[in-house]
Amino acid sequence: MAAREVVRRAGILMLFAGYLALCGLTIASTGETWSLVAWGGFAVVGALLLLRRSGNAIGRILLGLALYWGLYGAFTIPRVAEELPAVFELALSSLGYGVWMLLPVLIVVFPTGRVTTRLDMIVTVLALGVVGVVVTAAAIHPGPLAFSERPNPLGIPAAAPLSTVILGDDTFLAVPLVGAVALVDLVLRWRRADGPTRLQFRWLAYGTAVTVLILGSSLLFEDPPPVVTVALTLGINAIPVAIWIAVTRHGLYEIGRVVSRTVSYAIVTAVVIGIYVVAVTSTTWLVPDLPALGVAVATLAAAAIFLPVLRVVQRRVDRRFDREHFDAQKTVDGFGERLRTGTDPAATGDDLLAAVEGTLQPRTVGIWVGGAT
Repeated sequence: MAAREVVRRAGILMLFAGYLALCGLTIASTGETWSLVAWGGFAVVGALLLLRRSGNAIGRILLGLALYWGLYGAFTIPRVAEELPAVFELALSSLGYGVWMLLPVLIVVFPTGRVTTRLDMIVTVLALGVVGVVVTAAAIHPGPLAFSERPNPLGIPAAAPLSTVILGDDTFLAVPLVGAVALVDLVLRWRRADGPTRLQFRWLAYGTAVTVLILGSSLLFEDPPPVVTVALTLGINAIPVAIWIAVTRHGLYEIGRVVSRTVSYAIVTAVVIGIYVVAVTSTTWLVPDLPALGVAVATLAAAAIFLPVLRVVQRRVDRRFDREHFDAQKTVDGFGERLRTGTDPAATGDDLLAAVEGTLQPRTVGIWVGGAT
């Protein structure tokens, strides 16, 4: 291995180790684990992609996001911001206005890690342009800094009216607007893609959907317990995990089964919880003196219906989300049934060829029949 490659790999590992050190320092000083739980997957996948492929833009963005939030967490430690020069705090808080623009760029460079179309380039230029304007406005905006409330050393009072407008809530709309253009570009590239690349896009869509659903479910809790908070925060890592599978293509063809199982268990969980709540409520109403009876009946009812409901739901969901596996299973079952009842070797050979072509879909297939000796 060349010395340059050794230095490159060492630098990536040092950045990852720095992220872990920042998270450890934050946890030890404040007890807050969100920088590690929420962004740990981004750091791991980003570092692994960079170790595999030099200069991969996806790896750089993922690791960069994790490092930023690792630094942000460290600045929440009491007295850290005050002890450091104000310019460090200014740089961190200013970059925070533009860090979300990395997400549209992540979309346009997926899955190759490169800008490949003209629309990709337009989205990238738009995103970087917004970042430049917003970060510059934040750097010169007069007023107290975010952590220490010290005055901005680079603040320009005369620029306050303009910087206030740029940093207002309306400017944040640039993120979803540029993101929408990036999604249009993603759909166009998906329509032009072949089979494996389409599966890569499906993995990205799956990871994003899981993250959105998990973050949305957090609205159901007014004051969630710590375990639930950690579980919800951990769900953000569905995006980097899906990106890792898509880019490396390890388990790429399992997307149908993964989506099917996710939908199945989500539906069954909702049904079981609903029955549990109804059973507890109705039993407690009928026998108010024995509340424990209601809990026991509800638990037994939920346990009794879980597997039967799961089988029915999973079969129906497979038909929609895992059609390839569903059709392949039907083909194999049909071949097995004909094999048990059929006796004609020539017909059996044709059935075998049809079963293999329908399930594995090889480019060429043939049967070798050994002669009798």
